Amino acid sequence: MFDEGGGSGLLFYGAIGLLLLALHLWAIVQVVRSRSSPGMKALWIALLVLFPLLGVFNWFVMGPRAESST
Repeated sequence: MFDEGGGSGLLFYGAIGLLLLALHLWAIVQVVRSRSSPGMKALWIALLVLFPLLGVFNWFVMGPRAESST
């Protein structure tokens, strides 16, 4: 039914795409739930939408951190 090896590449790249989509959606939810000002939230969401991979990476590196309870 499928060529040998052809389906595995599709499965691999599909899984990577789903992982990236999940990270992207998680980052957007974290922006919305953060305590940042509405302007900063809008800026972060715009960055995430316009530059998906770069935006998610930047959010992980530079986004607000949860305050520890220690």
